[in-house]
Amino acid sequence: MAKVSASILACDQTRIGEQVLEAERAGADLVHIDVMDGVYVENVTFGPQLVADLKKTTKLPLSVHMELLRPETFLPMFAKAGADIISFQLDACPNPIHMLREIRRAGIKAGLGIGPAYDVESLRYLLHHMDALILMSVEPGYGGQPFEESVYEKLARAREIMDETGCRVPISIDGGVNAVTGRRLMDAGADILIAGSSVFQADSITAAVKELKQL
Repeated sequence: MAKVSASILACDQTRIGEQVLEAERAGADLVHIDVMDGVYVENVTFGPQLVADLKKTTKLPLSVHMELLRPETFLPMFAKAGADIISFQLDACPNPIHMLREIRRAGIKAGLGIGPAYDVESLRYLLHHMDALILMSVEPGYGGQPFEESVYEKLARAREIMDETGCRVPISIDGGVNAVTGRRLMDAGADILIAGSSVFQADSITAAVKELKQL
């Protein structure tokens, strides 16, 4: 059975709490919160107050995905807000080992995101500092992109590196995830499906989550 991380980027912004609760009741495993700064990507999204509010609204773990520059600057405020997992983009941070350590030092699970234009070979030097991995199948920050098929190759290679190093962390796939791509991703070894539009823009959030969970 797949684990589903419901991405609120695709929510009706006036009904985020309500829709998150529906996803929770349907069986979602996490809430995925994309934080964008308008610099690393063009979009601007959520701040720490929303994280704090969702912490009081849902029992699901809150996974904050920093798609921004200088993630170390933002870490304290999102840690204080109640994030359970904080991930940042590898190419946005010049000192990733230090950043991963700082996240863990704050008592939070540390994750790393890798965009579709980047390989996964550096994982062998980072895995023992990590608790989660996000492989992106679209470029960060832009909606309506085609699904990058290269993510399957990267997923397989990431699993190989984990076997070689003896360090295993859950692998999430972010971007273009639906019932069709989700099935193939699970078969290829994904642990968590990060789903936004296919959940929150479906006719039924409940039905969409349940369909993904059954993959």
